[in-house]
Amino acid sequence: MARRAASCLLCGARLAPAQVLDACEEIADAELGVLVCHCPDCQGHFDVRPVEGCVEIGYLRNGRFDVVVPLPADGLTALREMNSGALRVRLDGRAWAFAE
Repeated sequence: MARRAASCLLCGARLAPAQVLDACEEIADAELGVLVCHCPDCQGHFDVRPVEGCVEIGYLRNGRFDVVVPLPADGLTALREMNSGALRVRLDGRAWAFAE
């Protein structure tokens, strides 16, 4: 599957979907499914929202997520567990889990 890379919003480093998910640290907003992320190159902060087939890169502001760059990720699945608020993401046989 072909993957497009996106650039870090701060330093311009090219990032693939799995790199972005690897750099996510915690849930910023469980209801919106937004994660806190730091660029692996510059350590700058941005937010991401994994959604079906895409990692959206942007910023959480005033209870709203503003998408700056949609990064296509064929086969990505994101599931939010209603009872625990955990977010589980799968892509290419890899899995990430984020808890509140």
